Amino acid sequence: MTIELQLIKDVDKLIPRPEVAIEVMTLANQSDCDIGLLSKTINQDPSLMANMLRMANSAYFGHMQQIKSLRDIIVRLGLDSVRIIAITSASAGLLKSPQEAYNLEPGALWRHSYATAILAGIIGRAAKLRETSSLFSAALLHDVGKIILNRHLQAEAMHRGDAVPAQSLLELEATLLHTDHAKVGKALLERWGLPSGITGPVGSHHQLAACQDPPAQIVYLANYLTASIGISSLDADNYFCQVKDWYETNPDLPDIPAFREQMDSIITQFYEQLNETTTLEFS
Repeated sequence: MTIELQLIKDVDKLIPRPEVAIEVMTLANQSDCDIGLLSKTINQDPSLMANMLRMANSAYFGHMQQIKSLRDIIVRLGLDSVRIIAITSASAGLLKSPQEAYNLEPGALWRHSYATAILAGIIGRAAKLRETSSLFSAALLHDVGKIILNRHLQAEAMHRGDAVPAQSLLELEATLLHTDHAKVGKALLERWGLPSGITGPVGSHHQLAACQDPPAQIVYLANYLTASIGISSLDADNYFCQVKDWYETNPDLPDIPAFREQMDSIITQFYEQLNETTTLEFS
């Protein structure tokens, strides 16, 4: 058994599998999707349904007319959006818990993850990727492995005490646990049955050399930028300057189609959508 599988062996006691959301994503991904069955599945979880309506009416989808029902979500936004809304709604509670080993207060992991997903989705649309829901989902879940490793890191650090050298968090994970949160996150999502279009970018989001396709490269870039930008600033002008500077000083960043040319527009959209959607309260 690999280290990653060993670490997630009893994961169901810590993180319940989001059954309804994953079933919704699976149904919505079928070419002959049964809309009636999809609606029935979503209606099994009133909390998920309420969250989906909040998300559907957010700036991310840009609809002026209010969406009032599940049918509105499916008909007006389409199945790709249904997958995005379902995984976002289900992930909010999962990612809002504090992760003490990473110095993340309650909600901090969610804010970073959600910002990364929004930016990845915008970059993907600018690059004209055909499938954006898997990209959004991978970006949203890219740090889910931290939830698994949090208590293990705390336990190892306490056991070793002053013998633990000062390192980056990735290096600390490797030193103490002989793995990292990207690998563990990938193993968890594979166990949950999510497709490779989601699990692949999650597993490679800290290793550009391992990002073999545009979705993985976009998740890598979006994670890098949101971590560098931070999401507390309210000055959109700073975003433009910083991102351009980062590309000049980091020539190894992935060259995503249309990103450099549309950088200002992409970051403006990110800023606008993030400020509205982060005020949403998911139950």
